Amino acid sequence: MAKRISTILLVDDDLAINFFHKRLLNKLALGETIITAHNGASAISELISLNVTQKEDDLAIIFLDLNMPVMDGWGFLEHFENIHHALKFEYKIIILSSSINPDDIKRATSNSFVSEYFSKPLMQTNVSYLKEKYL
Repeated sequence: MAKRISTILLVDDDLAINFFHKRLLNKLALGETIITAHNGASAISELISLNVTQKEDDLAIIFLDLNMPVMDGWGFLEHFENIHHALKFEYKIIILSSSINPDDIKRATSNSFVSEYFSKPLMQTNVSYLKEKYL
């Protein structure tokens, strides 16, 4: 298991929710660096860039929204399947969505890359759970 959460990648097109999540994550000191991407395509680019700076024992937490323009969370997961093998660092993808559709939840949690599914907004109890489980 990774010794530290080096990077958090917030993938969401909602600027207000990104602001809120960033403040919460900074306050609770979950990760060292927080990066935002406003769609799945930008998130894929960020992960490729992170691959240069991350170490093998680093952990990146990816909070992924499902509904976004350009490339949604589903598109991200499809593209991630093509690049995950090249990532030299550990990662956990956590769906962070406002969708309460049982089909979305089932589809997301049955994806082998998805570690958790949380409803928006991210709460302190979610962060405490992640710290306990992954640190």
